[in-house]
Amino acid sequence: MNAYLSVNGRGRRILIDPVDRISQLPDNVLVMILKQMITEDAVRTSVLSKRWKSVWKQVPYLFFDMRYSFLRNMEPLPSHSNRVAKMITQVIKNHNGELMTCIIQHYSHQCKDGELETWIQLLTLQKQTRALALSNIHCNYGKGANILRLSPNAFSHPRLTTLFLHRYELKTANAFKTCHNLKILKLENMFAEVNVFNTVIASCPSLKVLVLRLMWYNARACLKIHNNNLKLLHVASYYVHSIEVSAPLLDIFSMDYLFDGEYNIVIKSSRLFFTKNYGAIDAERVPTLNYNISYNARDMENLGHHFLVGRDATYFWRIKSLAVAVDVMNTKELEMFRQVLVAWNGIMKRLDIFFKHNYVYTEEGESSIGGTQKKKWEEENLFPNAKFRVEAVWMFNFSGLDKNQFEFASRFITQGTVMKKMMIKTYSEPTNKFYIEAAVAKLMELPKGNENLTIGYF
Repeated sequence: MNAYLSVNGRGRRILIDPVDRISQLPDNVLVMILKQMITEDAVRTSVLSKRWKSVWKQVPYLFFDMRYSFLRNMEPLPSHSNRVAKMITQVIKNHNGELMTCIIQHYSHQCKDGELETWIQLLTLQKQTRALALSNIHCNYGKGANILRLSPNAFSHPRLTTLFLHRYELKTANAFKTCHNLKILKLENMFAEVNVFNTVIASCPSLKVLVLRLMWYNARACLKIHNNNLKLLHVASYYVHSIEVSAPLLDIFSMDYLFDGEYNIVIKSSRLFFTKNYGAIDAERVPTLNYNISYNARDMENLGHHFLVGRDATYFWRIKSLAVAVDVMNTKELEMFRQVLVAWNGIMKRLDIFFKHNYVYTEEGESSIGGTQKKKWEEENLFPNAKFRVEAVWMFNFSGLDKNQFEFASRFITQGTVMKKMMIKTYSEPTNKFYIEAAVAKLMELPKGNENLTIGYF
């Protein structure tokens, strides 16, 4: 059938092709289109034709937001809540493809009527979902409206590796019994006794990423985080008194200060290079991300780094400063550092850099930078995101003889990355101090991308 002309509402002539070319696309392409939609809209495509009837059932991601349907139908909330909850249950049952992720944003009523537990059982036991995110839209603490009442071992299915819970109250940790399967756990705006939180964390020994935004009844109690596999930890707690962390593999740590009281924080992790008195009431409480950048070819997942620079980086938007340890001779670590800066939100207040390895001596005029790496640094901006800026950079373990470190520092200056100040730490040993001061003098002679920049040593 040939195309024909028609007139739209504005009187404009448009060309109409009556052939349904989208439906002729292969299933995998149609699935890619549908997975960009909220699930309710994806399911609606099943009425278009026989061709579309079952396509949505192959979509690997399901996303339900009960508010979206409520605004569309504008029916009374109780009847709307029950109707949509039943619809969600039926959609999960009808889905027959591999389900990677399911996100459900629901009302507090589903915490009480058992529908929430039905969803969890369907998604973990039958669908074997790998990532599950549950969010309670309405939250009334202290009234029992959002208590998470679940059977023991509810989150212990071996295929479930990522869990996100938002706005619930926990009375027990039974749902987390023997949760050796979880690698990523995010608890946001959760309320419980601190001992319940401690039991939850202890029941998940395989965690590599732990994000906490907690509230608990007894502010004087101690939150205990002991984990031998943890790579990333972010803590934001209201009215916290004491936090104890023991994580020998921890590379990434950040803390968001949510109140002005005194903290008692003990962190045992030999891999973190920058430590400070996080809890002192007179300390400068600028939320800081502490990252020991390390590349391990055997760790193919590298969950901590990918979580940090991925879409979940929104958890770190309140963080204003970054303290990193990096080996500038390691191109993999350098690229990871670049990814962190590209993903950063807004202007960074302060950047502390610790050079992990001492200098490789080169004669004047030589460069110890490998040919490929040197060419890359010369032809490309080290940080291609032109929006990234930092007010002040402080460098530690800097060697005036290492050309790699000098080249690295010069990029911050010539590209205008640093806005106000660059400071480099010297050492009391006369020879080292001489070479560092000489290198700083050369850095001062470089053309500055920012005229207001001052360079010095301390």
